[in-house]
Amino acid sequence: MDAVNKKIALIIALIGFVLVGLMLGYELSDVMWFKMLIGVWVFVFCSSMYRLTPLFKARNRLEHFVQRDAQHLLVFSLMGFFDKKHGPNWLVIQSIERVVSKDDELIICSNNDRQLSVSLPVKKAELEAFMQRIFTTAEKQTITFEQA
Repeated sequence: MDAVNKKIALIIALIGFVLVGLMLGYELSDVMWFKMLIGVWVFVFCSSMYRLTPLFKARNRLEHFVQRDAQHLLVFSLMGFFDKKHGPNWLVIQSIERVVSKDDELIICSNNDRQLSVSLPVKKAELEAFMQRIFTTAEKQTITFEQA
C-alpha cells in the first residue's frame, strides 16, 4: 500500500504542476471553475500526502481491518479520502481454504470460489503473525498459509 500511495501522490503532484502551468500560461486564476478545480486538487493532494505519514499507519492498525467473531472473519478496506472504511466483507471461517500474505495485501480464498483481497498498511511479517494469532490450532490445520 505504501508504494501505491507514493505513486498516487506523485501523480497528483504532477497534475498540480500542470494546473499551475495552465494557470500561468492562460491566466486562469480569475476564472471561478478553475479556482474550484484548484480547491479539489488541494483536497486530493492533502489526502494522498496524509496516507504517507506515520499518523495514517498509527490510526489504521491491522486490528481495524481484520476481525473475527465466533464463526466469521470480517475484512474491512480503506476507500475514498483520508480514513474512510468500507465493509465489512465476511467469510465463514470453516470455508476458508487459503490465506496469502503479501506486503501491503491480504488475499483470502474460500471453498465456494469466493476471494477477498484487501490492501493493508502493514508489512508481510506483521500480517502473517496477526493471521496466525486470530485462528485456532484446529483452524490452522485446515487453512493453507502462503507467502507471496
